[in-house]
Amino acid sequence: MNRGGTATSPSEALEKWRGRRVLVVDDSSSSRYAAVQLLESLGFSLIHEVENGRDALEALKDAEHRFDLLLTDLNMPDMDGIELLTCLAKSPVKQALFVAVMSGVHRDVLDTVQGIAEASLLELLAVLPKPLMAEDLRQMLAQCDPDKHMAGVEGLSLEVCEPDIALALDAGQLQPYFQPKVSLVDHKLKGFEALVRWIHPVHGVVPPLLFVQYLESGELAERFFFNFVEQVAAVMAGLHGGLSGQDVLDFEHVHCSVNLPVPLLETPALVERLEAVMRHHHLPNSALVVELTETTLMSHLGSTLGTLARLRMKGFGVAMDDYGTGYSSMKQLSRCPFSELKIDREFVHDASSSPKRLAILTGAIAMCQRLKMVCVAEGVEVQSDWDQLAALGCELAQGYFISRPMPASELLAWVLAP
Repeated sequence: MNRGGTATSPSEALEKWRGRRVLVVDDSSSSRYAAVQLLESLGFSLIHEVENGRDALEALKDAEHRFDLLLTDLNMPDMDGIELLTCLAKSPVKQALFVAVMSGVHRDVLDTVQGIAEASLLELLAVLPKPLMAEDLRQMLAQCDPDKHMAGVEGLSLEVCEPDIALALDAGQLQPYFQPKVSLVDHKLKGFEALVRWIHPVHGVVPPLLFVQYLESGELAERFFFNFVEQVAAVMAGLHGGLSGQDVLDFEHVHCSVNLPVPLLETPALVERLEAVMRHHHLPNSALVVELTETTLMSHLGSTLGTLARLRMKGFGVAMDDYGTGYSSMKQLSRCPFSELKIDREFVHDASSSPKRLAILTGAIAMCQRLKMVCVAEGVEVQSDWDQLAALGCELAQGYFISRPMPASELLAWVLAP
């Protein structure tokens, strides 16, 4: 599905793993031997083996041998794989380490492992079945560009505070990157999500994890949001101009989503200010969709329903983001004037391997259809994700399988790519 842009091809990503270092953790000598053989065939330069989680932690503390990948079994004596991941979550080495699990335990346990990794911000690449197969390992590595990960890790050592973010905003360093949303039916572009990136003059692209919390409430949040919407509208208007005469899409039906901090729904004249921005750039209100995170919205629902209703009445789209991570109910969804629901990547990527996640995904898509909302699946990373969503009747997909977020300067080339 990838149409070009900034994404790395699977073969390029796989090649970038050559020469890197891996730690294999398994109490079975035959399983370790099989894993080592496969890793050697893929060009890893140093492959270190240990029998349990305790020995793995000691190896990871060794400054002379920094590992790029940890490949661990779960069911082991002394310290099992779950204990290892729990300890690793508290260690600074996790920032520079990819993790993969290989196991034959019950699927429910594997789902829990994925939850541990996400809650602890561990970079879990995959949960692979045992015995380990060459194609599974190759596909896992081909999905991830280690250079892009390490570029983000370097930025994690940067310490920032709110005045730093204010200065970055004043200097025009907080800029939108755009990730496409594509129809699962006809593969056509239907919209983008605009994601903030801090383009630091010294450190390059700073991970949002370090600064986005300063943009979620207060005066700085309001300043940033309207500045960001202005930038996004200007880019969309410029893209429209660049596509004049190009028979590539119906631009009137292409939108861009931006994240709106829920407290800003109580900002005076929010709707009127958004209308003014769209009018200034000669864009219809329908070209802008505001996304609101599920958990935060539901805790402020009483004081925000009026603004949500006015946004929809004026033609703006309103989306619930990260659906499935909070405490939604059919009643709450029916009270809110959502035009779009975004299913969190936790329930999308590799859903076919987990009966629980597949059931949740199936139910969410069916609910969208019943409530006549556009259903957007986030975190679509591989062909199997795309195929599963298409079979379930999901409308739109977003994720690395289609494109990574890209700067405005690359949008036109991506849209026009065959």
